[in-house]
Amino acid sequence: MILKKNILLSVLLLFSVACVFFGGKEASPVLGETFSEEPQVILQRLDVEYLGLDGHRLIGSGCPGSDGKGSIENIHFLVHGVDRDRKVQRILVAGDNSTLTWETPCSGDWGLLARDLHKGTWEIFIAPSLPSEIYTVIFFYDDNTFALGMNSVP
Repeated sequence: MILKKNILLSVLLLFSVACVFFGGKEASPVLGETFSEEPQVILQRLDVEYLGLDGHRLIGSGCPGSDGKGSIENIHFLVHGVDRDRKVQRILVAGDNSTLTWETPCSGDWGLLARDLHKGTWEIFIAPSLPSEIYTVIFFYDDNTFALGMNSVP
């Protein structure tokens, strides 16, 4: 029952995030730009692998992620299935606790560090906040499409 509730909360969070980014012509994944057409949802599901706190200390809290950088152990994800033929413009991670989001480029909540490992695989590092059981990862592409994936904490 708790897992179903968390999944529902994550889906609602996803739609609210999408509405913020895709609410109309004035919204854009890049600050200061507008969409030239309505955004499209692509049927691309990302495979999100939660690696947890595994010793990396690459990003801190806040925006752009410099607070405590090097002293905060990061949560580590591997994301598979990112479209190699599209340019990634923004990456957003949301926990099911709805307290904040992590994104790059950072424009409000906390920053994240993302590295393209090639062949459609990226690694993402975030500074921990309140505990979450489910994380949603969204990749926004420069052609107004996006892909998403979710994973629960073991």
